[in-house]
Order: sequence, then C-alpha cells, then structure tokens
Amino acid sequence: MILYKFVKPMVYPWNSAREPEQVNRLQNISGDLTLNREKLFEIGREDILGFRKQTPSLSFSGMQFEYGSMEFWYDLANKLDPETGDNHYVTLDDLSDKKCELATFLTDESDVFAGTLYLPNVRINGFSINIGDPDSIFERNFDLVSEKYRIIDENYLAYNDAEVGSEGDEEITLDPVAIEYATGKYIYRVLRVRAGVVSNLEEGAGDNQWSYVSGTAKLTVKDCETGDIIKVYYAAATASTIPAWTDKDTDPEVLLADYCEIRMKVGTGAAARIYRLQSVGMDVAFDRADYKEIGNNEIVQTGVKTKTVTISLNRFLENFTLEEILAGETGKPDIDPEEFATDIQVQILVYGNKEHSGDIKIGYLSTGMTPSSTGFSDSVEEYMNKTTALEGEALKISDDSSELAFI
Repeated sequence: MILYKFVKPMVYPWNSAREPEQVNRLQNISGDLTLNREKLFEIGREDILGFRKQTPSLSFSGMQFEYGSMEFWYDLANKLDPETGDNHYVTLDDLSDKKCELATFLTDESDVFAGTLYLPNVRINGFSINIGDPDSIFERNFDLVSEKYRIIDENYLAYNDAEVGSEGDEEITLDPVAIEYATGKYIYRVLRVRAGVVSNLEEGAGDNQWSYVSGTAKLTVKDCETGDIIKVYYAAATASTIPAWTDKDTDPEVLLADYCEIRMKVGTGAAARIYRLQSVGMDVAFDRADYKEIGNNEIVQTGVKTKTVTISLNRFLENFTLEEILAGETGKPDIDPEEFATDIQVQILVYGNKEHSGDIKIGYLSTGMTPSSTGFSDSVEEYMNKTTALEGEALKISDDSSELAFI
C-alpha cells in the first residue's frame, strides 16, 4: 500500500522559465474524476442504446500548512522567483489565466515504485486561507480543475526543457529516454513559451509543430525563435534530472494563529488592528469559463469571468468596536449596518514569531471590499458569537510588507 510519506507531489508551471518543483507542507490531497457519460435510449428498444462519452471533469484539492514561502504561489502564477528590484507579489490576475501540470510519484512501503498520477492542463478554480481558532495552524486550501488524469503504471512523468539559442528548428535529446505509452505515442505535451505567451504545440512536420524519433530520443520543434523556451512532458522508466523530493528544512515548519495580525482601513480613515477575533477565513472563487470547439473534445479556450474574495471575521461579542470601524465613525449611539462603508481594505499579516517582530513571512491584502453580511448567534451556557463577512474582487499576496501597504 501507499503511505503518505512515500507520496511525492510535484508541480510543473507552463509559462516562464520556472522549473518544476515539489509542493511542500501538504497535509492532504484528493481528486475526483467525473467521466460525464450519458445513457442513450430509443423508442422501441428495451435496453439502453449505448453511452455518449462527454469530456470528463477533474476536481483536485489540497490543504497546505502556511510556512511563509511564496514558492507555490509563484508556481501557480507561473512566475520566476524575484530578483533584486522585482516585485514579490502575486495577484488574482496573475493566477486566473495560468496553467500547470501536476504529478504525484508513488512508492509503496516495500520501497517498490508503483507509478505516477499525472494531472495535465490544471487551472486554479479558487483557494482559501483559514485561521480556525487562536491555537490553530494557519492553513491554505487549493481548489484546482482539469479534464483528466493519467496513471503512468510503474513509470515516471519526465520533463525536459531548453532555451532556444538561435532561430530555426530546435533539437532536444530527451534524458531520460521516453517510453511508448500507447501505440506510436511517446510524448504527452510540448509547450513553447515565446515572449510570455504559451503555445501547446501539435505533433507533425509542419510549421510550429514537433516530431520525435524514438531510436535517437531526439525531439525536433519547428520554427523556433531566439529566446523561446521549450518544455517537454513524457513518460520514462526513470525519474528526470529534477529530484523527486528533498526535505525543505530551511523554512519554518508551520506558522501559527498567534503569529498573525488582522488590520483594517475604511476609506481615508486611520488603519486599525482588529482584536478579539476567534477565527478568520478568506475564500477566493474564480468564475471560470472554459470552452471547447466543434471537432475537438479538448478544452481550447479558458478564462475567468469574475473573481470574488470573501473574508469572514468571527469573534465573541464584547463590544461594537469593529462595527464602529465599519461605520466609519465612533461615538454614535446608533449603528446601522446598512450604512456600513463600501471602501474597506483588509490586511492579514503573518510573522515568524508570536512577538510579531521583524518583517512578515507572508501576507494578504484585499482592497475595495464591502460588508456582505453580519450576524450573531447565542445559546445557553455559551457566550454570544458575532460574525462579519466582507466581499471584494482584489487580492495581493506577498512576503514583502511594503507591497501590502494600505492604499
């Protein structure tokens, strides 16, 4: 059987020159493939006529402990690690139109390699962060979508890339050597990154296509330009030169609830830290628009129509300080939730210690928010709970506090 410690998840960004890397601090992963098969009938027939096979849909989710690293955010955004002077942040626009491949290498308890679960053409459908209570670990949760996954039985997903040095055809010798995964098929996908635009190339001998010769392990990509990046995904009997797993001990194990500060600014008013919170949640949902075309059952166009950020602030009711902040004024005896402000900014800042000293490890800034709901609940032998939810469309994630300053 496959025990969690022998499961090695990897992510392969499509765009930029970002290399594949392992996904750290994952606590659970799950995937569900809906095959979308429709029964067909006809008048006069007692049994079913058959099945119509429609495009499958895959949902994949994972929970990751927050550990102060931007790595996975950069993977999902297909963004290189920032160099000196570069921006550190990732926005929802950076995430919404990007794709990646995911792979999970599986080894059983007898140290026998069982194979690879390969998820191609993955897009982000949403994510959330959660601080469950004052003693909890800060968590990230990811919701990803695709149309399929593959099982590479007793073999690996391998990866090669190359940066084109001169105009013309680019020849890549695959290492490790590709194996035949179906009759006459050796290569899963060839991507070309040109000036920040990714093209999923087709096999063939024509313009902007690729061909592969199994006897020499050489893949040729036609009509390349200087600076193009070619990325090749295929099955192999051995792992590629990218290491399957290396323990990540240079970052914190986890970041805790008491390392966090929640701050708010309403309009042009002064920023204020929000105290007495018992749980904080942020949920980001993308309203995806993924389309096929006549003559092809693959998704060929992807987009996001809307992005929604929801922040939930929950506390025991002690006073109405938060409501006064949302109303944009203090000292008034009557607070009408219908009059709450519509220009609210919220920071969620995570430090590396309970003293909140030094710069943040990671943080989140949402602007242009408005209250969407507020409520309370009470029961015998309990203190009254007060809930507040804010909604907006913008979010910035960074490990540089200067990039998360209130506007």
